[in-house]
Amino acid sequence: MKEKDNDFAFCFKKASGLKLISPNENLVKVYKRKSRSALNMLNSAIEKEENEWILDTSYYAKYFMAYALFMKVGIKSEIHDCTIFALKSIFKELGIISEELCKDLEDSRDLRVGSLYYDKDFGKKEILSKADTAPNFCLEVESIVDKLSKEDIDKVRKKFEEIKKSIC
Repeated sequence: MKEKDNDFAFCFKKASGLKLISPNENLVKVYKRKSRSALNMLNSAIEKEENEWILDTSYYAKYFMAYALFMKVGIKSEIHDCTIFALKSIFKELGIISEELCKDLEDSRDLRVGSLYYDKDFGKKEILSKADTAPNFCLEVESIVDKLSKEDIDKVRKKFEEIKKSIC
């Protein structure tokens, strides 16, 4: 385990952090629906040139689809940084999701946080370029969710336990 990963030990210790739960197909459907709803709202925000809402809805469209992946394998996380950490350290490391998809979600989160909490103006071009990636991100992750096998799920859960043991 990398030194930096120790920074994420809190993800396994906090009640709202990373936990193994039973995989839940009903919640997979719920989060896919939430993702599609966010994509619909994204289109409306783009039409109305509402930059902050573009950042929010594009991020949440991606986040909800990533969370559908978590529900598919039975991982709960209520802390966005922990969700992104697990996406990179488990799903990317196992070759289930690409580095590019992880980076896209992380970059979208950073833009959203910068705008929301620090009132940074990233400019229309950067905001729209990140929003443009939302539909493909969601399609790619949904495809991954739909193709996950029982063996893949078992590998993810095993990797989760290995990481938890190594940094806690």
